[in-house]
Formats: sequence, C-alpha cells, structure tokens
Amino acid sequence: MSEIIHGQVTFLIVTLCCGMALVFGYEILRLLRWMFWHPGILTWIEDILYWAAVSVPVYCIFFIYNDGEIRWYGALMLVTGAWLYEKGISRPVRGALVKVFGSHKPSITGWIKKKRIKRKQNKTNKNDKQNKDNKHKKK
Repeated sequence: MSEIIHGQVTFLIVTLCCGMALVFGYEILRLLRWMFWHPGILTWIEDILYWAAVSVPVYCIFFIYNDGEIRWYGALMLVTGAWLYEKGISRPVRGALVKVFGSHKPSITGWIKKKRIKRKQNKTNKNDKQNKDNKHKKK
C-alpha cells in the first residue's frame, strides 16, 4: 500500500515540476522573441511547435509514472506547476535572463543601425565625390 502511495506522490511531484519546466522553456522562447523581432505568423507557428514538442515529455511522464492513464490530478498538477512558476518565480527569473541575455538586444540593434548609417554615409560620400568630379570636368 505504501508503495502505491509513494508512486502517486512521486507522480504528483514530477508533474508539478514538469509544469514549472514547461513554462520556464516558454519563458526562454519569450526572451528570444524580445531579443529578435518576429512577425505574427511566425510567433503563432513557434507556439504550436513548442507546445507540440513539450507534449512528448508530458506524455512520457504520464506513461512512465501512471501506466499511460491521464488522471485529472496529474493534469491539475501540471497546470498548478505552471501557475506557481508564473505567479512565484517568473519575475525574478525573467529579470535574471534579461540581465544575462538582454544586453545583446541593444548591441544587435545598434550594430544594424550603425551599418545602415555607414551605408548612407558611403552613398552620400560617393555622390559628393561624383559631383565634385563632374564640376572639375566642366571647368
């Protein structure tokens, strides 16, 4: 009897942690979206692919720990784990991720802006040079 209870408690803890891990993975996806702009359709496709990919480990957990039966309390613990992550440690983790990876956002956009400005300057310099050459040829 205690072996059965131990197995169910283990199942509940694993599904709770799995729910937290799923939302943490989605947090990383959110960070990537923040760092690199995505059009709306690509965001939609990423969401579908992410949730389809994470359904595999969820299925494995239900299969291994509960003989493939989807019990309501297992699904409830997945949702509870996601909710606890979002309401509890999401903000500090998001802040830490932005501190670690977020510093790249300004440098990437800044690099692109510098390249655009350089191109414009090169074009104007070429045009100025051509105008000077044309003036000298006319004289």
